[in-house]
Amino acid sequence: MDDLHLLTHGPSSMPPSPSSQSVWVPAALAFVAGYADAVTFVGAGGIFCAHVTGNFVVLAADLARNAKADEWLKLSTFPIFVLSVFLATHLHVRVERSARMLLLLQAVAFGLAAGVPLLVKGPAAHQLVVVFAVIAMGIQNAMHRVSPSLGPMTTVMTGNVTQWFVEKVLPAAPENAVKHRSLGFIILAFALGCLGGAFGVQHLGFAAFLAPLGLALWVRSRV
Repeated sequence: MDDLHLLTHGPSSMPPSPSSQSVWVPAALAFVAGYADAVTFVGAGGIFCAHVTGNFVVLAADLARNAKADEWLKLSTFPIFVLSVFLATHLHVRVERSARMLLLLQAVAFGLAAGVPLLVKGPAAHQLVVVFAVIAMGIQNAMHRVSPSLGPMTTVMTGNVTQWFVEKVLPAAPENAVKHRSLGFIILAFALGCLGGAFGVQHLGFAAFLAPLGLALWVRSRV
């Protein structure tokens, strides 16, 4: 059947294989993860929305210094994150086995995070922003598990950095050289996202979340 398809329609009409997917998709997601983490860390008093386990370290430091502000919020990020992963996976299985729906939901969460300060004032605004940002990043974590075609995990870079340097010392097979270069590009995109998020929230406030919203919609158009 594949040969008949090639003869009748030509190679240009064949659907692209997952291996041909552009590195720009995982790089964009890595930028989103670094960006969102930096926005909440800088703008919401040292809270991570992607690396939520890091909030336990921040919480412990706060307790050691007798700090009280937002302690419950740091603790709540973990169950919110887990619930987001669970619901995103459930929707993927039951409603639509496609990353497109999850990317749309992520964009909505970022939009809510950006819009909350316009409707809510005071500490509650920061708390709601963190909740929506954590939901967005929980969805992104789930996307990588249920849609491997999106590339390597983009929300936790420690493993990717380790893999990249291990492969520099112990080179993989020649056919994996492109994957190695792509992994380096993803790590760079995450670092640039951290810079963009930190400067973005410093100058724009939580309206800076409009940038990852746009990127989520762009990725949705590519998958």
